[in-house]
Amino acid sequence: MSMNSNIILPALMQFLIVLLGISFHEAAHGWTAMRCGDATAWEAGRVSLNPMRHLDIFGSVLVPAVLAFSGGPVFGWGRPTPVRVDRLANPQKDHLLVTLAGPLSNLLLAAIGLVFLAVSLGVLGTGAAETATSSLIRDFDKAALSPSFPLIFTCVQFAFLNGFLALFNLLPIPPLDGGQLVLHLLPPEWAARYSALRPYGFMIVLGLAILNVLVVLVVPVYIVIALVISVSS
Repeated sequence: MSMNSNIILPALMQFLIVLLGISFHEAAHGWTAMRCGDATAWEAGRVSLNPMRHLDIFGSVLVPAVLAFSGGPVFGWGRPTPVRVDRLANPQKDHLLVTLAGPLSNLLLAAIGLVFLAVSLGVLGTGAAETATSSLIRDFDKAALSPSFPLIFTCVQFAFLNGFLALFNLLPIPPLDGGQLVLHLLPPEWAARYSALRPYGFMIVLGLAILNVLVVLVVPVYIVIALVISVSS
């Protein structure tokens, strides 16, 4: 398949959606920390939806761009949001809330995408449902033939990519949020050993991606979006 507009434009849109999802995710960490008494992220300008505030060249640009144009599940990460646990009002509980804020923010964005998708399908009818299904299974050549493609594709991918980002960040691998949750639950001695994985965390994630293991995270997101398409059309 040649690199035509039916590939390039969807890939660019996916990249931009992931960039927004990463920015919202990191800003949510900082905003929650600020509400819990730690203004470190606010003082550093990290409670912002400006992608440049959270940019990690490798995790926010290179990885999502390569995945978007290669057809894999698109994900990425930003620079970790600075949090001073000792400044939180209730360090143990509040740090847990700050950690959960990131994935929950992506789930919120996914839910918003699903609402817009359901409303759009209800208004546009059966043809739009076929476009939504084609957009979900990445048959962009077919989906692009529909006049509703830009709107429906954006809704589908906005819901899909943010849902995937939420599940991706819940993987129990430090320094991802799921890894932080595991460290909260483990006894101190075990947590210290488990945290030794932190320097290798993203290499482990990339290894899982290369081995196609991360496709498992796609399944529940696909199912939810497919159900919304079915019920709304």
